[in-house]
Amino acid sequence: MRRTGWRKTPDLSDRMEWQHADEQAVLTWTVKAIDRNIMVWWYVFALPVGVPFFLSGYFYFSGNDLLAFCLVFPFLMSVFLFYKIGMEKTVFVYRATEQRLEVCQWQDIPDLVFTFLRIFPFIVVGIILMTFISSPGLSIAALVGPALVGILLASVGADSNYKTIYKKFGRHEFRWSDICQAMLDEKKGLLALSVDGPTKVVKDEEIDLSNPEHHMYLYPIYFRLDQQEAVLGLFKDRMSVKVQMVPGNYKYVFAG
Repeated sequence: MRRTGWRKTPDLSDRMEWQHADEQAVLTWTVKAIDRNIMVWWYVFALPVGVPFFLSGYFYFSGNDLLAFCLVFPFLMSVFLFYKIGMEKTVFVYRATEQRLEVCQWQDIPDLVFTFLRIFPFIVVGIILMTFISSPGLSIAALVGPALVGILLASVGADSNYKTIYKKFGRHEFRWSDICQAMLDEKKGLLALSVDGPTKVVKDEEIDLSNPEHHMYLYPIYFRLDQQEAVLGLFKDRMSVKVQMVPGNYKYVFAG
């Protein structure tokens, strides 16, 4: 599945505060992308999601309601974190001029995350009531901790500043002459570039495009299938004739 073709995103370039707005744009495009390997999250959260779920059912049918109740929370939180982190996309807005490519980006958090945060306390209250009704002798003190967790999450979900803070807005740019190597991964819909700059960690001649471990030093440029022809044409026209656009398989580097 293409990581950048899930839903067409309108061009948002006219809403950005560009650093080089005085330079005439030759091409702009916007794309949503998952800049990580989503399959990693299946492995990371499979155990935390599965184990509490099965143990909770086991203890419930064994008559140990308290343990079953306590295990419901790690199960719900694991599902929540998997969806929030695993399905989270990044919005990239590109603006190309004759001299450079400028990029604005931010995290696009699924709306369901905030819906979950708001309804989670009600889920907690429901579970507490069901547990207390089924086990009247259960100590109320044992239920205080999970209840406080629910209240805390609700306060986070209701905070209008949380989403703004978490967006992690960033701006980057580079000149066409700074591009030293370019690898095209058509399957994922991206160009992986080796770009010179003041923060360059590894020298360009030391980067091997065929080595997945070196991909963490590359700068990915995303595009949708319907944008591919225009984007690739732009880079071919602006990059140095010495830079070849070689095919390859870009390995996603974990990005939190």
